[in-house]
Amino acid sequence: MAKVKLRRGFPTEANKWALDLRGEMNLAPHDPLCPVRLAEHLGVPILKLSRMPDCEERSLLLRKQHDFSAAVCFDGLAAFILTNDGHDLKRQASDIAHELAHVLLRHPPANPFYENGIREFAPEHEAEAERLGPNLLVSNEAAVRALRLTMSGQYSLSSLSDAWGITEQVIQMQINLSGARRRLAA
Repeated sequence: MAKVKLRRGFPTEANKWALDLRGEMNLAPHDPLCPVRLAEHLGVPILKLSRMPDCEERSLLLRKQHDFSAAVCFDGLAAFILTNDGHDLKRQASDIAHELAHVLLRHPPANPFYENGIREFAPEHEAEAERLGPNLLVSNEAAVRALRLTMSGQYSLSSLSDAWGITEQVIQMQINLSGARRRLAA
């Protein structure tokens, strides 16, 4: 699948979402954001795959447990997230943030599960969620803070990842995408 280009201004919009939500949750712009707390704030329940009742869909997902991460589902207009709690907690944080991005952006519901576990999604919606999800976890301001903390030796990327409960890859990606190095040099 070809990489989808984000619409003009979307990266700025993504960081605005990240900052606005931090404000609603009484967090500083540079604070990391816990996706479980965000889901609670938004009224989006998180259901764990291991706790899903026995049914054909659960059996299918358990057979593909390494492939399935998370999905936003709807019961009428109410959204909920089904997450694979067999994955590492830091990966679950990214997965939940990605699914919350779909909810926040009001992407139209799609059937998350087809026969044989095949999923269908709109590439432009996935591209937006792939950008907004990490930005929710690490705003541009949090990326600058992360870079400052690692450059000063207060934290390694690994220890910061542990402290913030998100993967090193997400922190590094947000440092790169936010222009944190350029912003610190200014």
